[in-house]
Formats: sequence, structure tokens, C-alpha cells
Amino acid sequence: MLEKNIRLGVVVPVYGNEGSLELLYERIYAATRNIGVELVLQFVNDRSPDDSQTVLERLAARDPRVRVILLSRNHGSFTAIAAGLAQTVDCDAVVTISADLQDPPEVIPEMVARWREGKRVVLATRRKRDDPLMTKIFANGFHWLFRKIALKDMPEGGFDFFLIDRRVVRVILESSEKKTSLIGLVLWAGFDRAVIEYDRAEREHGRSMWTMGKKLSYAFHSIVAFSSFPLKLFVGLGLIMAAVSALGIAYVLVATMLGLITTPGWPSLIIAQLLIFAVLFLGFGILGGYLWNNLEQTRKRPLFIIDKRIGPAPGAAPDLPESEGEVPLFDLRRVSAPVAASLRESALRAMRSKRIILGEAVERFERDFAALTGAGYCVGAANGTDAITLALWACGARKGDRVIVPALTAPPTPVAVLRAGCVPVFADVDPATLLMTPETLAAVADGARFAVPVHLYGNPCDMPGILAQAEKLGLTVIEDCAQSAGSMIGGKSCGRFSPASAFSFYPTKNLGAYGDAGAVLTDDPGIADKLRRMRFYGQDEAGQCVMTGMNSRLDEMQAALLCERLKVFAEQNRERAAIAAQYDARLGFLAPVPSLPGRIPHLYVVRPEDRDGFRKFLAKRGVQTGVHYPLALNRHAYFQDEAVCPPCPGAEAACGRVVSLPCYPGMPTSEVETVADACLAWREATAP
Repeated sequence: MLEKNIRLGVVVPVYGNEGSLELLYERIYAATRNIGVELVLQFVNDRSPDDSQTVLERLAARDPRVRVILLSRNHGSFTAIAAGLAQTVDCDAVVTISADLQDPPEVIPEMVARWREGKRVVLATRRKRDDPLMTKIFANGFHWLFRKIALKDMPEGGFDFFLIDRRVVRVILESSEKKTSLIGLVLWAGFDRAVIEYDRAEREHGRSMWTMGKKLSYAFHSIVAFSSFPLKLFVGLGLIMAAVSALGIAYVLVATMLGLITTPGWPSLIIAQLLIFAVLFLGFGILGGYLWNNLEQTRKRPLFIIDKRIGPAPGAAPDLPESEGEVPLFDLRRVSAPVAASLRESALRAMRSKRIILGEAVERFERDFAALTGAGYCVGAANGTDAITLALWACGARKGDRVIVPALTAPPTPVAVLRAGCVPVFADVDPATLLMTPETLAAVADGARFAVPVHLYGNPCDMPGILAQAEKLGLTVIEDCAQSAGSMIGGKSCGRFSPASAFSFYPTKNLGAYGDAGAVLTDDPGIADKLRRMRFYGQDEAGQCVMTGMNSRLDEMQAALLCERLKVFAEQNRERAAIAAQYDARLGFLAPVPSLPGRIPHLYVVRPEDRDGFRKFLAKRGVQTGVHYPLALNRHAYFQDEAVCPPCPGAEAACGRVVSLPCYPGMPTSEVETVADACLAWREATAP
């Protein structure tokens, strides 16, 4: 892994670029990921007339490296760049690039390499450009004129895509010039520089906001800022016209005296005067331009005004993942980013609440989560394990009852059964889906009273089939939905197919808290009432213990935070599904656990032949992986003494191969591609 020894800022002025921003972000991130830099991506919204700000705020929520400022009005592209430079003074070097994707971010690594060689300025100049004919003519004409009369070292193709050292940034900001040419300042500063040529791409997103009026204004101000040639030109014209006028007057006097002029010649005089006046007024305009420029510099008005700022302020380190440079298996900060501000506010409200146990936040979450799933009632619990125990008790489980549990799931499921006083009976799973099926359930149903199917990895079980089988066998079903919040079966939420169902809100779940939290769903008011008593020691309103119970209350703080996470729950589930779809399209050779209809992925699980080798290979490429789960439950030593543990070949074989790949909301597309590319590279490296 490369050491991150420099901080690189990338300043992007934005005006009407809604359609290209997401792709630009991905390309910049991909281009800079492996070149040994700490990226600060500074977008400057120059008061875009479209929905660019929404896209930018979404990017900032997803990635702590992204900073966004919204200017108070449209100040112009180069003023926007200056505003961006002012936000990246904490960077070692800064790249500026337009947002329209005509300039390729893939050039940035070469620019950084030249900077590392000691070049304080690296200019990317256009070798050729796929622009409209008039744009080419204007650009080429302006750059030729600027080179001839202003700064002779302007590259022939011009530039506004460049890298400058922090010292150059300081010079530009300290100049405090208004209505000037930023690229002119970069050249004027005179630092040692390198020039890289590239081909400017055809515009594919949006349309250029550079009207002819804006181009002429920019050209005028650029030349006026760095050249006195216009003044010299009109002084020369004035001298020539004065000489011509003197000669003309002398000629008229002599010719009149000699009788050579017989016609007054008023039309000629008027035309001559009009020409003189035109030249004079044009000269006054040029002189006025210089005076106005000087007046602009003396005014106390700021060059730009920031209306809104999102992301770390200049000088603040971005809140990066712990293992920067790697692809983490899960990153809670990225997941939380869309509601980061409201999470803080809701936490403060919870701290100030008069009821900090089973207060308003718990009531609100229970109401909102029940509404989201379509359940009649939601009763919060301290965690998902307690939720299973409480659900069993509320549905009539007694000490010694046998409870069927799949042999491939997390240990909390059988632990909850044991704590309820019951005996876990492990059922095998389908080798393809890794889920309990009606057939595997029936195979171990002798003497059992309950079944707890687990919607594993977000995949829903065949609940119609399991319920039909359970009815034949006289079993009560309790769904374990710890990994399937948001998953659906025939348009109906998981958890709605049994008298009670248990959910976990552990931080990595589809709906995660910031500690332990859980809940039980039910449509039965009697079961809901029992659950409320059981989670509070089994007490009634008078404080008398009237039934089995424990201390398992949903924490008020966790409930408050879960309410905020619910606001982006649907959108984040779509992100999970989109990531899984990208993996599905490329990683079929890894025998991934199939995405069944209605699934919202909690984990994306593949089954390589050589799990250890596969994980080591990916780890060397910075990709973190997990194993869920390494040992079938019927093979745990403790459960062999406390549970019924028949052979479960499907679960046992799966536990020897399963590997979880990164799949969580907020994960950049570039990282998804990195994971897929690493998997493909493993296939090539291990091919016979």
C-alpha cells in the first residue's frame, strides 16, 4: 500500500454540470487512488441554474474527502476557481479541472509526477480539441493574440486545466486581483513549469455556458490585466491621425490659396470626423477599461461570497476511513453521512429529554418502523438476540421446547433459544441458497414445537412453503429478520409471515443503530402487550412481576438515531441492491449466493474454492473481506452439548467456502470496481 505523503486538492468550478458530476467524481477518485496522495476534492458551485447542488451534497455525504461551497451568485468560472483555491490552502498542490468532462482526470497522475520532479506549475494544454468551429477559431485567435501582446509563454493550445504548488496558490491569493485572468497570473508568477499535452474530448453532458459575450469580456479583461498594448495602439493611432490631420490642414490651406479647391467637400469632412470620433471613443473605452480595472482593485468588496459550505473547512483533516487506501468491508461513517447532521441533533434531543428510558424516541421509532413494514405493532428490545427470546416467550415457548434453527446463521439465534429455556435443533440448508427450506425443516421436526427460519444475507426464505410445512407439523414459526430489513416476499415485508418476528439493528445491519438495538414485530395486540411487559422484567403497570421477563429495553438514544436512519433507509437499500447487481454481472465465476426476488443484500457472499488464498490475494490489493460464518452451528462444541446436532452437510460445506465482499451504502463505484477487478485478477492468477 502506498504511503499517503502529500495532500492533493482538486478544484472543480461547477455551473450547469448536473449530468456529469457523479461520473467526474468517480473518474477523479479512480485516477488519484493509487498515486500516493490524500485527496481533497473541492467543488465550487457558481450558483448553478440546475440541480447541481443536490448532486454535490449527495457526493459530500458519501465521501468525507469531498468539500462543497455554494457561491452567493454567479461570479464567473475563474473567480470560482479562486474561491476553490482559497479552500485548499491546506494542500501541498492543487489541480483545477472543469466539470464538463472535456478535460480528462486521467492526466492528473502525470501532473503529480511532474510536480514531484520539482515543477511548481504543470500546465495541461490542448493538443487538439473536439469543439465547434467558432469555439476553435475564437480560442486559437485569443491564445495567439495573448501570446503576442501579453504573456509570450502562453502555450499554443492555451490551458485552464493545471496543477500548481501551494506556493503558487499563495501568490495567486495574495494578489487579490479582481476581474483578471487566473491563467495569466499562473504564467505571470514565473515559476518553473512543465507542459503536458492532451486531446480535449467532445462535450457529452450539458451545454457550454460560455456565451460570446462572456468570451469577449474574458478576453478583454485578460489582455488588459497583463498588457498595455491597447493603450500603446491608440496612442500610436492618435499620433498617426494627428499627423494626417496636420498634413490635411496644410494641404487644404495651400490648395485654397492656389484656387485648386472649388468644392467645399462637407461630406468628406463629416466622414473624416466620424472616423476620428469612432477612434477616440474606442480609445476612451479602452482607457475606461483600465480605469475600471484599477477601481475594482481599490474597492473593499470581496472577490466572492460563500453562501453555503459542506464538508471540512480548510485546514481540517477529512474524516477518512481507518484503513485509508484500502477498500473496507464496511464503513459506518460513509453509511451515516447522509444524515450526519440530523444524527447529532437527534442525539442532543435525546440527551435533553425528560424521559430517557422508553421515552418519546422509542415510541416514535416503534410507530415508524411498524408503519414501514406494515406490521400492526413494533416493540423495541435491547438487541436482536433478546428479540428472539422475547418473541419465543410471547408466543408460548416453555422450558425444554425444541426449536428448529438453520445450521448456517450467526450464533445469536441458537443462543437466544437456549436463553429462552428451549433446545435448539439444527436443520440443514439448501446448498444453493443457504436457507432453511420446507424439506430441511421437516427432516428434523420430530418433537419440535417452534421453527426459526433465518432470512440469511438478506435473502428471504420460502415462507409460504415453510408455513405450509409448519402447519402440517404443528410448529409455530418465529422469523429471524436480523439480516433482512427491507427484503420483501411477494410485496410483503419479511417479518410479516409469523405471529412474531425478531429484528436486529446492530450497526452493520441494513438498518443499523450505533450500538445494540432490536425489535419484535407482530400483528397480535395480545403478543405486543406481553412483549412490553416481558422486556420490563415481566412487570405490570403496578410494578408487580406477573410473567417471565428480563431487562431488555430499546435505548432512547439508539431509538432517536434509528429514526434518522429510517429517513434514508429506502435509498440506502437501493444502493445495496445496485452494488450487488454490479457484482452479479461480473463475479458469477465465484458462485455467489444468488439474489432471490425481493432481496435487499445485507452481505454479498461468494464461494471461491480456495477461500484462504482468495482472501489473502484480495488483502494484498487492499480489499477487506469477511467470513459469515466459518463454522456450521451443529459443529460448535458448546452447542453439541446443549442442542440437537444432526449432520448438516449443506451448511458444513458452505461454511468452508463463504466469503463476504464489501457491499454497503455510500461505497463509491470505483471501490466496487476495485473489488471486482481484484476478484477477476485472482481468477487469472489461479487459472490452470
